Amino acid sequence: KDEDFVADEIRPLVPEGTYQVCCIRIEKGTSHFRSLKMFLEFKIVNPGQYMDTELFMAMNLLDAKTQKPFKKVPRGSKYFEQWVIANRNTHPARNDRMSSKIFMNGVFEAVVRTVKPKFPDGTEKPESFHYSVVDYLKRRLA
Repeated sequence: KDEDFVADEIRPLVPEGTYQVCCIRIEKGTSHFRSLKMFLEFKIVNPGQYMDTELFMAMNLLDAKTQKPFKKVPRGSKYFEQWVIANRNTHPARNDRMSSKIFMNGVFEAVVRTVKPKFPDGTEKPESFHYSVVDYLKRRLA
């Protein structure tokens, strides 16, 4: 009997560059490498061809040394940096909670890059496997 598998959605591919994006969803989960990550889902809000395209940004939530989830968010982590930008460049006070809710519905200037997966031998997979992600947020707009 044939398996009736349903194809997953293809990940969007947009030209690399800077876009205005709005955070529409936040999820915690494990990546394919089994590490704990936070996934911020953004929607492009620039008018034009790519408006409403949804892209994600992944951030590690594991301490690099212990491989355990953060108890305190390290200053050098992507989460810390992006949180400060979402907080309008204001650092948290010591022992402040750094809630991910700060990203929700915020509008940001974001840099988008293309992910080009590789085969196990290190060669690049065909362009049909490339996809776009939000690499980092540069500033909060609203």
